[in-house]
Amino acid sequence: MRKISLLLMTFLVLILVVVGCSKSSGGKSDVIKIGSWSTSEHLILSHMIKLVIEQETDLKTEIVEGLTSTPVVLEAMESNEIQISSVRYVGTDISSSLQIDDAPRDPEEALKIVQEGLLEKYDQKFYDSYGFENTYVFTVRQDLADELGLEKVSDVADHAGDLHLGTDNAWLERPNDGYPAFKEMYNMEFGKTSPMEIGVVYKAVNNQDVDIVLAYSTDARLKEYDLKTLEDDQNFFPPYQAAPVVRNDLLENHPEVDEAISMLIGKIDTETMTELNYLGDIEKIQPAEIAENYLKEIGLLKD
Repeated sequence: MRKISLLLMTFLVLILVVVGCSKSSGGKSDVIKIGSWSTSEHLILSHMIKLVIEQETDLKTEIVEGLTSTPVVLEAMESNEIQISSVRYVGTDISSSLQIDDAPRDPEEALKIVQEGLLEKYDQKFYDSYGFENTYVFTVRQDLADELGLEKVSDVADHAGDLHLGTDNAWLERPNDGYPAFKEMYNMEFGKTSPMEIGVVYKAVNNQDVDIVLAYSTDARLKEYDLKTLEDDQNFFPPYQAAPVVRNDLLENHPEVDEAISMLIGKIDTETMTELNYLGDIEKIQPAEIAENYLKEIGLLKD
């Protein structure tokens, strides 16, 4: 009887040891979960994080796809279902996660607010930017840009009355960061405006149905249709620098993760991210392959 009890106790201890070994602070198991939306941009960056972590550490990672918005990602991180968000955007976290209505226009100031706010409110680290923003941009056909000498938004002012703008209806009506405020800041008004779905604007300007559209700065269709983006020289649009976000308890227990992720900071500018999205969205190359090829190209991934 004593022998049976001893064996039972030994068995229970072994179970506890195994369970204990399978746990890690900052994660529900020894596998680190990387949360991702199902867009090319998010998936490519998720695979980059996966690759550098698994190269630089002894840890394993898993990408959790299908997260649909910043609030969904935030909830998953708070509940520890994921420990890393592959990419979040400064302007979105300011308005959504921190619920700050009037975002500063200065990119560095906005980034500092997000970094300090997420640390204090959620104990999460919002890194410095990958090197790109995914924000609104005014976009024209390259031939029209060449004809009118358009490089920045201010250059449009002398021609705005003759131009037809295509943009989503919500932007036309928003008082603080939409068309009414834009007209006042840039002192211009377009001759005609047409509301349309954001996904339609690229083809509309390419087909000359409109002259200028409001698009997203890293959308693959900018490259597909050879469109020219204009510099927002008066910083009308809030900053939307893109960066990874990580639970601090993971970083405290595994500082090597911080070192691995930091390798990616500042390594992807807007033109590069647009090109990578083009490879995924238009050429239909798998995100894992895109990520691996790019990291090898810039020398962050060993052969």
